[in-house]
Amino acid sequence: MGKKAATNEVIDGLINALRDVDAGVGWRACQALEKMGEKAATNEVINGLINALRNVHADVRWRACKALGEMGEKAATDEVINELVNALRDVDVYVRRNACQALRKVGEKAALNGVINGLVNALRDVHADVRWDACGALGKMGEKAATNEVINGLVNALLDVDVYVRRNACGALGKMGEKAATNEVINGLVNALRDFDAGVRWDACEALGKMDEKAVTNEVINGLVNALRDIDVYVRRYACEALGNVGEKAATNEVINGLVNALRDVDGGVRRRIYEVLKRMDEKAATNEVINGVVNALRDVDAGVGWRAWQAFGEMGEKAATNEVINGLVNALRDTDAGVRRCACEALRRMGEKAATNEVINGHINALLDVNASVGCRAWQAFGEIGEKAATNEVINGLVNALWDADADVRRCAYEALGIMVEK
Repeated sequence: MGKKAATNEVIDGLINALRDVDAGVGWRACQALEKMGEKAATNEVINGLINALRNVHADVRWRACKALGEMGEKAATDEVINELVNALRDVDVYVRRNACQALRKVGEKAALNGVINGLVNALRDVHADVRWDACGALGKMGEKAATNEVINGLVNALLDVDVYVRRNACGALGKMGEKAATNEVINGLVNALRDFDAGVRWDACEALGKMDEKAVTNEVINGLVNALRDIDVYVRRYACEALGNVGEKAATNEVINGLVNALRDVDGGVRRRIYEVLKRMDEKAATNEVINGVVNALRDVDAGVGWRAWQAFGEMGEKAATNEVINGLVNALRDTDAGVRRCACEALRRMGEKAATNEVINGHINALLDVNASVGCRAWQAFGEIGEKAATNEVINGLVNALWDADADVRRCAYEALGIMVEK
């Protein structure tokens, strides 16, 4: 019945059941309170569960941990937290595991010195399940838990024999972000990029991406570039995202060459992410190799890849305004996918007067009548940026007619375009 059964009478009955001499009754009372969660988090219930943490039966103790965890921050009293820390030293592995999990659910409220020290000790537990739950709890606490002792413990956990401990250690370090970006951590995560388990490798990529500019070392960049060629698709995807988070600082020749090669990846998700990275690098990525690679991608069977390619050209601006690119964008104005047409308009707008060819102007005139209002709106905006070269009678008449369009965005864009043309 869960939360629906959380009446005062039921809760009072369950509190009494917590004191039953039969372990099965106490276990089920904890389970029922766990399912009620925050609705059952009264002072009497919390006190009853604290007493249950000292029950002689391990099954009752670990179920009490779970119940307190489900009550979240409402149960995050000093007394509860102290008892859960004591439970981290319990003789029973399930009690220790569930104590870690309960502290994780309490989150930042549990980020006290005593709790953190208890979890650091749990990182050395003989049972792998306890170790990876301890990693998860420290990760949930985020930057507040980023002490030297925690960071050293998590760096050691990157070398754990258990794959899930290594994965959770990567995740915890990533959640601590820049505060955990020490040389030891970065070196540990770079080594994790070579782990035999793909899950560890992509968690390491994700963690490095969350450390932002502090992680921009030659070793990190080289490791992420190598990860772009990983046999596992998720490793390649997360390597792309990590390079994107680093941004312009990663725009080295080696990185750009790696990204160009990845434009031919068999996975559409990887290809889409490559364009997100190139967009963030802006004009620094506007090399001939990149432009040629992106031109080829304009014919990608995945529409999501195609429109991201147009967006990348837009971010590169005038540097990407070659004849081949402009012709490709003009063709894209007729694409069956509205997202591609919209992005093509936007890319041409950002190229400005360099893209003001007759073919572009004619293509935009046709786009003004697009069935998708957002495409038409961007076509009007493009005319405004192209300036005087676009101020033909046909364009101006179209803009005047658009002032009475049924779509408010189209009307607004037409006003803006006319205003820009007048200024120029």
